[in-house]
Amino acid sequence: MKTCGWFLWGVLYVAQVVHADVQTFVNDYAGFVATAGALTSIDFETQPNGQPSQPGIQITASYNYDAHGVHFSAPAGILELAGNPISGFHLDAIVPQPVPTSRTWIVADPLEPVLAAGGAFGGSSYLYAYDETNQLIARTYHIGGGAGHFLGIVSSTPIDYVIFDRQSYFASIGAFYFSPIPEPASAALLAVGEGWLACGRRRRI
Repeated sequence: MKTCGWFLWGVLYVAQVVHADVQTFVNDYAGFVATAGALTSIDFETQPNGQPSQPGIQITASYNYDAHGVHFSAPAGILELAGNPISGFHLDAIVPQPVPTSRTWIVADPLEPVLAAGGAFGGSSYLYAYDETNQLIARTYHIGGGAGHFLGIVSSTPIDYVIFDRQSYFASIGAFYFSPIPEPASAALLAVGEGWLACGRRRRI
């Protein structure tokens, strides 16, 4: 879980894309699903403890969605559930008015690396995906008004965390989707690593 890397503005906004095997999706949730495969979702209709959501419930370091596989945070302002049972709930990061002097964004940090991440939102947003070394894997964006928008990234390089950013004092997502790395793939990678280590030991003997 990232604790400080996303505070580094130079890393966050100057880094170049360094990974090639990436697909981005703008308002194409069906294509995202077809490419990503099995997905896990958090729709914010329930609180982290499973109780129905209520507007104004704050999401903090200790009251978070870790049990659901993702930790959410924001660099400034407050992070809270907003909405209602009729129109639905969403997760908002906001620097309180009347004079917002800081920008903020939403960090979605899966507890384990993922191969796909995306989110639903209204209005505009940028989506940035980073690897475990804080290198930018890819970014995509939608600029415009209205509801029902979607951004997603699928990458062969494991995604360590993503950022939803309106480049404003406010950010919001209505749902977060992610695809954990399948266990068989992890086991295969581990076996390959052990094979290389064994080969190295033999060379040194």
